[in-house]
This record gives sequence, C-alpha cells and structure tokens, in this order.
Amino acid sequence: MRHPLAYRHAAAGLILACLYSPAFAQTPPPQPAVAADSLANLAAQFAKTPDTVVADVNGVPITLGMVADRLRDFPEKLSVLPADIVYKSALDDLIEQRALAIKARALGLDKLPETRRRLDEADDQTLGQALIRRITPELVTDKAVEDRYNATIAGHAGPEEVRFRVIATETESDGMIVLDRLSKGSDFSGLARAVSKDPSAFNGGEIGFAARDRLTPEIGAVVFSLMPGQTTAFPVPSHGRWFIIQVEGRRQLGAPSLAEARPGLMNALRREAAAEIIRKSRAAVVVNDYGPTGTRGHDSSADKKTP
Repeated sequence: MRHPLAYRHAAAGLILACLYSPAFAQTPPPQPAVAADSLANLAAQFAKTPDTVVADVNGVPITLGMVADRLRDFPEKLSVLPADIVYKSALDDLIEQRALAIKARALGLDKLPETRRRLDEADDQTLGQALIRRITPELVTDKAVEDRYNATIAGHAGPEEVRFRVIATETESDGMIVLDRLSKGSDFSGLARAVSKDPSAFNGGEIGFAARDRLTPEIGAVVFSLMPGQTTAFPVPSHGRWFIIQVEGRRQLGAPSLAEARPGLMNALRREAAAEIIRKSRAAVVVNDYGPTGTRGHDSSADKKTP
C-alpha cells in the first residue's frame, strides 16, 4: 500500500486514486503492464510519428507527439497500467487543457498582464527543461550507472524488511477497543477482516514484507521498532486513521543486481545531472538583484540612457 501522492495531471490523478491505499507508501507495484516497459519508452514510440493527428478540439489538432510529451510528465508508477489506458489518460488531459484554453481566449484572458507574464515564464520553463533533456544523456551513461552501483551498492547488505499486519480504525478510541479485544485472545487476522478500515482487511490485514522507505514515517518508525510476534501498545495515527500493527517477521535482503538497481540509480543520477546543469547555467549569467522595491524611480544602470 502507498501514501497518496498529488500529481500535476487530473486524468492521471483519477487513475492513481484507484490504485493507492491511504496508509502506506510506495509498496513495489506488480509487473508493468505498459507494453513498452516504461512510460519513457512508450513516449519514444509515439514520438516516432509526432505529426500524426489523434484528435482535434474545435478543429485544432492534437498530435501523437503532444501525447508523447504529456507522457514524459506522468509519474513512472503509471506504467502498472495497460498502455491504452495510459494513452487515453494523456489524451484526455490534453483535450481538457485545450478546451480550457479555448474558453479562456474567448473571455480575453490571454490579454491580461498576469497571463502574459505567466506565458513568458512557461516559455522559460519549457526551454530550461529542453536543455536539461538535451544534456542529461551525456552525463547519465551506462558507465556512470555502473560506477555508482559499484561504489554504493555492490558488496553491501540490502535493505531490511519487516512483515506485518494492520487493523485500521476511524478513531483512537476504536483502536483501543481493538487492542482490548486482542489482549483477551481475539485472533488478529479475524479481527482485521471484521473491523479494519484498511484495504488489506480482506486478507486479514496482511501487508507482507516492506522496507522502511516504503512506509509512511509514522508507520515505519513503529514497525521497525517491534520484534516478530509483538503488537503495538497503542494505536498509531497515520493519514487520518489509527493503526494497530502486528509484526510477523524480519529479513535482511542481499544487494540488488545491477539490472534491479539501474532504474533507481538512473533517477538519482538524472536528478544530480539536472542540479549540475542548473548550477552551471546560473554561474554563466550576470544577475542583478534589485530587491522587492526594484529599480523603478531610481537612477540605476538599467535605467540610464546612452546620450
């Protein structure tokens, strides 16, 4: 189960709302259903014929290239969904965006000063992202990934994982009632099926094995403080509910293979590359910071006119 996340796109958000449980964060998903094995690869397939018109809104076309661009902004976790559903989500997002833009222009909102400023800012942002996409492949190479793997993962122990069950209640007092019933001999899994508000109730509250970084901070701190066979002494609050937790086992994983670690390492290297590109780009320009009062009404070099 995973912590609910807020995403930029409404269509993607609706899909994610059906996938995510409210209590826990980032449990590894099932094997990806996207045929191209990642959203980036699916976007690359679409981008091979970017001018293909896949829809139009009031006669203004939406192309496969635009769908590919939108897919690149989607969270990679959406790769658990079939490719046709992900495609439809991106297309619906573009249609809704186009419909809103048409209405805004009809109202003259594109002429407002604030709108013009935001459009200029959007241009800067788009160009900046294009620069990062252009340079990143030069920095995030197979050799860079392998070197990072050898330096940080190979030969090291993998993460510790804990197997546990939960019973979720709406209030702390309901959680205390559950603890009282457990202390009097009630079976944890049976009680979970009967009263738990968590999606795991159908399975007796079984969560399975999870690493600490896959859990919310509140749940993770408690789960990893208990030994197998122990149950929380008090209900644990997390995301609007109260959890009774019973730990069933612990295990230490070995180091993942290079193939298994590659996606995470590439993401980390991409973030580092983007930060370095931003740092170098900023260092290459001259910045004059005039403060919140600006230069209006002051005699500054920016205002002086050449005779």
